[in-house]
Amino acid sequence: MSMGENDNRLEFQLKAGHDNIRQPFPAYVHIKQKYQEDSRLLAAVFTRKRTFQDSTDEEAKAKAKRFITNKRREQCRNNQARYRDRQRIHMRELQKSSVTLRQEVQELSQKRYSLCYGADTKNNAWSTVVEYFRLFRHGILISMSPLVPQVQDQEYFLRTVMASDVALGEWSGVDTLIGQWRRYSAYFSSPHLQLKRVEEQPMGVLLAKASLSLTITETTLRSVFPHLLTSTSSENLQLCTRLLGQRLECQYSVSFQWEDVTKRVTGLECKMDWITPLLQVLGNLQDVNICLEKALITPCNLIGEL
Repeated sequence: MSMGENDNRLEFQLKAGHDNIRQPFPAYVHIKQKYQEDSRLLAAVFTRKRTFQDSTDEEAKAKAKRFITNKRREQCRNNQARYRDRQRIHMRELQKSSVTLRQEVQELSQKRYSLCYGADTKNNAWSTVVEYFRLFRHGILISMSPLVPQVQDQEYFLRTVMASDVALGEWSGVDTLIGQWRRYSAYFSSPHLQLKRVEEQPMGVLLAKASLSLTITETTLRSVFPHLLTSTSSENLQLCTRLLGQRLECQYSVSFQWEDVTKRVTGLECKMDWITPLLQVLGNLQDVNICLEKALITPCNLIGEL
């Protein structure tokens, strides 16, 4: 339909009394008169105007959206940064509180054990001996945590009733004694110490006679009898096989040297019969001699490399 036919139709509708048809806008009339000869030019004018306006609006909306998005991202980053700062502060406070609590627990534990063992054992050598065998009847608990109650009981007891330089044969010190109990418990399986009787000796010495049961493991062979494993002799390797898993029932005695002035134990002398249980397992003294001649066992029955 041509532009002229459209104009005629509009004029006809107005004359027929159709008031609901609005009159053309003045701008439209002006443009129509200017481009009346060529309808394509008239259509192009409106097309260009509409396309430009639409593109302008879309760019403005996109720009506003980008602005809002960037602002929102910045707010999120700031919120996350503040949250992380609060978390770091909270963690530092928790760590400080944890350290303080550990120190308080350790101090209170030391006071508790000093009161418990100080009254009964420091003034009574017999009670000290009995408590020693009670606490170490299953060796010492091997744990990665230093706060295990049983380990604390054992260590605090030794530091309370033993002199700091307590003599252990050719070695000395409470730390050495604790280390030896750790080795016996780690190198052997299922240690069991049972007190049988206590005898009073001259010069303030108490002799405790007991039995110590130990099971030989691969760790025992590596740490106490390493010469059997490193030997190229087939006989030594056979001894390892025969010893592995065997339960040794050893006669065990400890002499406690008691000091009346300080009310502490100043010396421990441990004696242990390795020959009898090994003879029961191996059947002859020659094999027992091969096992013990290069074993990492001192005359005072300290084990491992020292």
